[in-house]
Amino acid sequence: MIKALYLQLVNADPESRKLRELIGRYVKADALILDVGCGYGRNLEQLERGGFSNVTGIDINPQIVMANKERGLNCIGITDLNAGVGKFDLILMSHVIEHFSPLDLKSFIDNYLEFLLPNGYLVIATPLMSDYFYDDFDHVKPYQPAGILQVFGKGNAQIQYYGKNKLALRDLWFRKGRYRLSFFKANYIKTRWTRIVQIVTFASAFLFFISRGFIGKKDAWVGVFQKIDVE
Repeated sequence: MIKALYLQLVNADPESRKLRELIGRYVKADALILDVGCGYGRNLEQLERGGFSNVTGIDINPQIVMANKERGLNCIGITDLNAGVGKFDLILMSHVIEHFSPLDLKSFIDNYLEFLLPNGYLVIATPLMSDYFYDDFDHVKPYQPAGILQVFGKGNAQIQYYGKNKLALRDLWFRKGRYRLSFFKANYIKTRWTRIVQIVTFASAFLFFISRGFIGKKDAWVGVFQKIDVE
């Protein structure tokens, strides 16, 4: 029981609930939603449970696409998108953009914005820089809302390139997480200090929980952007 409580607190996920809330604030339950880089369908399942009836996932990995289909999830590959599946009311990019270099990301977002209806919404969830950002092997760099708007906003920022499509920021939420011990040997290899690290980790997670996030640190953001006409 103690182990179950430990895992529940340490792995608490306030972001999924907030994603559903934000998406529900801007589109109806029958809106056409595309989850880009859906992986094994975590957000697909969460959105379906939240009452959204027309959610499609897309992933570059054919094995993941097949696995999702076998579980009854609506999932397509890149070739299916290019073959013509129509346009969407909302596109979700959850923990995707941090895996791209800046120029590649501009092209990536621009490409998917072509499949977004006029005045439709792009929802981005992505981590901020932290001591554990590069724990994910293929994280390239963190991006912030202001940087996205420099490329895709209507302003004329002094940067190397601009997006073809334009976005306006409509909503923004910063996720907070528990304080973490970073760069300790006991985090990676079992030592005589491992139990101490686990106790401190549990205490940090418990304080974060009972303080409702007050005792914690901002480590990610979710932004709702609206596709706007270019004039």
